[in-house]
Amino acid sequence: MSETAYNILDFNGPIGKEVFSDMVKELGPKESVKLSLEQLGTLISLVFTYGIHYDELTEDKHPLFFKTLMEEKLPLFQVSQTFAGHLLNNLDQGGKAEFQQLLQMEHNIKEILSNERLLDFVEMELLDPTTSFRKWEYGRYVMAYIGQKVFGHIKWDKIFDKKGCLQKLEEGLDKQDGKMDSQEKLFLQLMAKGMLMPQKTNMSEFLLMGSYVQENMMRLSVRMKDLSEILGSAIQKEISKQKGKEGPGL
Repeated sequence: MSETAYNILDFNGPIGKEVFSDMVKELGPKESVKLSLEQLGTLISLVFTYGIHYDELTEDKHPLFFKTLMEEKLPLFQVSQTFAGHLLNNLDQGGKAEFQQLLQMEHNIKEILSNERLLDFVEMELLDPTTSFRKWEYGRYVMAYIGQKVFGHIKWDKIFDKKGCLQKLEEGLDKQDGKMDSQEKLFLQLMAKGMLMPQKTNMSEFLLMGSYVQENMMRLSVRMKDLSEILGSAIQKEISKQKGKEGPGL
């Protein structure tokens, strides 16, 4: 697929929701098995998620990280697994042909990273595009997914002066230096803009979001509750201020 001419991802196709640990139980004690279409998609999504985030951790932590992903103990990483499902729905003809070949093969589900042909497929058809010309699409997807799953409780629709809110939010976050670092501050600013003014969010901002989440997903998993509270509190203050400017009701 060319880096200068490619189709924007279509997110309307269905994606599998099978949990990997449940899949392994269903398949039984065999080490190598043929997989159904949904099972293969689940395995590929797992490998993709490991591949796109493992650089954040030192090599000695990779086995535990992979085990944790298999057991789905890190809910935030679902954003990458579901994105992989959409990538599979948008394969070009060469990618589709290779996927069909993988469906005909047996795969080692006990030693997943020993499946060389499957690893090559994930790298060439999913990882390479996501870390290059599709990174902005990954960032846009991340923004929408996390916005709904993590920041969906915030009353975004109560903000009537969206541009003014974003300006005030930046000032408010600057006053909370002890609670987060500069990258987390930028992450929250980008999230707020994506929720308040999605049509004004540009490709460079999506790229920033994609890069940050790819490189800091583990840290975000640990910090997300605190960051959600910080952003929720800041937005609520702006809602209260803007409400006060509306004047008395008739």
